[in-house]
Parts: sequence; structure tokens; C-alpha cells
Amino acid sequence: MTQMQSLTKYEHQVLPKLRDHLNQSESVEDVKKFYIATVQEFIELATEGKLAIDYDDISLTPEQEPFYSISQKIMSSEAMKELGDSDFDSVMHRMAEQAAHRHTHLMKNNTKTNLKIKNH
Repeated sequence: MTQMQSLTKYEHQVLPKLRDHLNQSESVEDVKKFYIATVQEFIELATEGKLAIDYDDISLTPEQEPFYSISQKIMSSEAMKELGDSDFDSVMHRMAEQAAHRHTHLMKNNTKTNLKIKNH
């Protein structure tokens, strides 16, 4: 029986910054940008710097679970294969879920935001 590798220590390192950025985000583009930057940092920590993630390798998909997608190039890399026996998917899902909720909230309140901008 193999032991599962836990990546929650890395999650706890990046999560406060993600929450702060999500709370400060004013548009859905901000949410995506902050989420992707956080995931880049998380993956770099989890792979101990073996894997550099480009901005285009990750996307937030708030309309459908698991709320994120990662390019096949990254998923098939040796560094990601080493994370096979880990809670990587769970951590990614939790972070993406938070970003997706903020994205949805901003989408619903988009008309209010646009009215505020027009009135200034």
C-alpha cells in the first residue's frame, strides 16, 4: 500500500493570498488572473520548482466542475506524474471552487457594476 502525498501545506501557503485577491477582484477577468497566478505558484511549490506553468496552461471554468482545466502538456509532464499519489486534484478543486463562486457572484452583479461605472 502506497502512502498518499499531501499537498495541503502548499495549499495553506497560497490560499490566504488567493482569498485576498478574490475579495479585491472587481471583474471576472481579475478572478481568472488571480486564480491562475495562484495555481502557478501552487504547482511550482508542489513540484519543488521542477515545473514552470505558462498562463495559457491553466484555465478557470466556472460553468462546469471541476471548475478548472490544465493543459495536456502539463498533465503529462514527469513532475505531474510524480504527484499521482497525492491530493492534487482535491486541492485544485477547492481553490477553483472559491474562484468559481467569486466569478459567478461578479457575473450576477455585473449590471450593478456597469451602472456604477457609467455614473462616474
